[in-house]
Amino acid sequence: MDLSKEFENSSYSVNMRKLARKSRLGFGYQDIKHITIQDILIMNKHKELIKIYFGLDKITFMDDILDELGINEKMRIEKPGKIRDLEKRSVLVKKALAVVKERKKEEVAAFREMAKEMRDELKKENKK
Repeated sequence: MDLSKEFENSSYSVNMRKLARKSRLGFGYQDIKHITIQDILIMNKHKELIKIYFGLDKITFMDDILDELGINEKMRIEKPGKIRDLEKRSVLVKKALAVVKERKKEEVAAFREMAKEMRDELKKENKK
């Protein structure tokens, strides 16, 4: 669902907003409308937030959230502003999602390694 199309022909208006982790969207998808940005990230709905960033003129996020969304300095756009070319927007969304997925793989690998070390420690303690 493209949020920009949903609101493009309506009388809906929003002031420029820079959202933090505790902010709530207050618009858009019903399943994420009333929850905090942090909770949306925990729910792994990064794609929706990335689409919002690139697709809506007056919505941006704090720098730490943009980093977590895989949107590096070179990919950031001047706000208010959005990427009107849907093909270009799609490419940027995919690029940011690839960064998020790679980071998640690294986190899972680190967690597995930590769990393995903990199991090895328990085995050593049980042998004593």
